[in-house]
Amino acid sequence: MASLIDIVTAAVIGAAIVLMIIGLNFYIESSSRDIVNSGIAQSNISDVSLILEYDFYKIGYRVSSNKISLADSTRLRYRTDFDNDGVTDSLYYYLGPTSELPSTPNPNDRMLYRVHNSETPRSSNVGVVDFKMTYYDSTGSKLNYASLTSQANRNRIRSIEVYLKIEASSSVEGTYAGAEWKKNIRPKNLN
Repeated sequence: MASLIDIVTAAVIGAAIVLMIIGLNFYIESSSRDIVNSGIAQSNISDVSLILEYDFYKIGYRVSSNKISLADSTRLRYRTDFDNDGVTDSLYYYLGPTSELPSTPNPNDRMLYRVHNSETPRSSNVGVVDFKMTYYDSTGSKLNYASLTSQANRNRIRSIEVYLKIEASSSVEGTYAGAEWKKNIRPKNLN
């Protein structure tokens, strides 16, 4: 009888150890997926922010007037001599709707478009979930979006605060790993 109790006790302890190992395995797998997704989001936001910074610092380069032709929360169209060839170019950034990416696992991701002159819009499906711009005048006062419908008010823009949020395309336990970037860009040619 004692050996039967020893066998049952050993089986219960063994089962508990196996369950702990399985639980630990699930935890490690979940953590590693979260770390990978976070790394991808951080890499993507780094790449996109470098492009945005480079392009936005060129706003108005070699352009004498009407440097910005459209400015609202998710769209910006401006003129610049982008490739330094003496020809004025147009760059246009805008955020697409979530309905454009119905097949991705993340319901909130969108395309961030970049249009150089009249070329076909180029987009990046890197998990952009939020892209917002806020505009400031020379005193650092925030400019109202409604006022930016007139060229005179767009000519008052001196700096642009850009906010970008990117999330992973797949979730870990219902949560999408993400990264955020925010920067106030003050193009020299808007002075």
